[in-house]
Order: sequence, then structure tokens, then C-alpha cells
Amino acid sequence: MGQVFKILMSSAWLLLGLVLAVPSADAQKRYPSPDDPWDGTDYRALVQRVERDGLSLPTLSDAATKPVFDRMVNTDNLPLRIGLNKELAVAIRFQKLDGTLQPIHKLVVLYLNETQKGKPYTAELAQLMVYESKVSGALLDLTEPFLLTIEKDARYQARVAELDKMKSDARQVYSGLVRGMTETRLYAKPDILKMIGGAMAGLPSYHPVFTAQDRADHVQKLTQQISATTDQELKTALTELRDAIQHRRIPT
Repeated sequence: MGQVFKILMSSAWLLLGLVLAVPSADAQKRYPSPDDPWDGTDYRALVQRVERDGLSLPTLSDAATKPVFDRMVNTDNLPLRIGLNKELAVAIRFQKLDGTLQPIHKLVVLYLNETQKGKPYTAELAQLMVYESKVSGALLDLTEPFLLTIEKDARYQARVAELDKMKSDARQVYSGLVRGMTETRLYAKPDILKMIGGAMAGLPSYHPVFTAQDRADHVQKLTQQISATTDQELKTALTELRDAIQHRRIPT
């Protein structure tokens, strides 16, 4: 009888272990909740579950995943909410944005890869690129104030080099937006207008880091697209952006 009891108890504990393991496994196949503002951990979790567990990228066309995508690009998410809050310490704001930019960029790459395979993810990609440029721009605005907080840091020169790399990456983010708005065969008009609007809104943050070559390249690409497009609304929006970049205007 004692042996039977031990076997039954052992089986019960094994079954309990399996039951407890199921939610953990299922959790890896779920999206972060769209009901609450996301933090960097949510972006990283989504990247990991897509890459490692085969979770599909959220799309606007799927009613089940649209709320997830909408949450992903919501400006109320914690990185931007904290990063733009001037009442908080600069270091806290900087670290919150800096820790989130990498997984956001990884998501941009994931959507881009799927788009290049022919998947209909261009609307999502356009919105996500605009969102990335907003986060990157907010981080650029904190670069100089953040440097002032680490002047006595023993790793000051190394941190300066890291920030220079960050600025270079930000320039590439903006270049991606400009390149996207000239790819009219890939993106629909509403997506292009969103990219133009995002690029225009971000100019105050990006003007200081543009090199002369960046500015010349953007102006050239936009001028070529202005000449090629017959859509008056697009032509006007592209012209306004080109002139703002060329003459270093701050949009009002």
C-alpha cells in the first residue's frame, strides 16, 4: 500500500509540474499586453518570441493583432512618456530611451525582412519607422544634457564615443525614412505621407547631427522624387521637407 501511495504521489507531482509548465510555455507564444503602456522589456519580449518561438509579427489587417501593433507604436508607452518628461532627471530619461531603441530597431528590421519577402507589411513598417525616428530624436535631444552629467566619469571619453555612434545610427534612421518616402512602388500614398510627416516633425532633433553629405543626399533624393511624382499633395509635402532640410528650417 505504501509503495502504491508513493507512486500515486509521484505521479501527482509530475502532473502538477506539467500543468504549471504549460502557462510558462504558452506565455512565450503570446504578445505583450496591448492594454497597458509598454516598456523596453515588452519590446524585447516581442522580438524574442518572434525570433525564437515563431510568433507572427502583429499586423493591422488582423483584428486579433491590430491592438498589439497599435500599442507598439503608441506615444504613451513608457520610453517616450519618461524620455519626454522634463521634470525627471536627464540620466533617467536618457537611459529609458536608450534601452528601448535597440529592440525597436530590431522590430523595424524584422518587418523590413518580411516586406522584402513579399509580405504586405508596408503600412506597419512605415508607422514603425516613424516611431523609431521619434524615439531616436528624443534621445538626440538629451545627448548634450546627458554629457554634462558625466563630465567627471572615468569612462567619459568612452561614453562620448558611444554617443557619437548613437548619433551616426540616428542619421541612418532618418535616411531610412527619406529612402522610404521615395519608394512609391512599395508604399501607398498614406504611408508616404506619414513618413514625410514624421521626418518633418523630427527635423529639430536631427538638424544638429546631419553632415553636409547627409543634407546633400536627402535634398538630391527628394528633388528627384518631386520631379517624378504627379500627385500634387505628395509633391507639396516632399517640397516642404526638402526645403526645410536644405535651408535648416525648424518646422512650426
